Amino acid sequence: MIQTAINLTEAITLTVQGIRQVAENNKEILEVARNIARSLAISKYEITSDDVRRECKLQPLHPNAWGAVFRDPAVKWTGKFSKSHIVSRHAGLQRIWRLRIG
Repeated sequence: MIQTAINLTEAITLTVQGIRQVAENNKEILEVARNIARSLAISKYEITSDDVRRECKLQPLHPNAWGAVFRDPAVKWTGKFSKSHIVSRHAGLQRIWRLRIG
């Protein structure tokens, strides 16, 4: 029988480490993508990762880098989700973001 390790603290730590690593390896694309996200949020008010990916012509070294785009103090999660239209994401849930005010 395979034992599944269950430890929320360790899971969160590994998530933070993974995002930090992928962000470090994709600094340039993240800078471009975050600027796109901020511009889109000004014009559309609410945005998703799909919106940014549609506009960004650069591709990260690893697709997980897209998750680091919204680790940006300029944007805030609205508390809402939508399904992704990107085929490779299989209609997975994505957060809806907006600019942070103040």
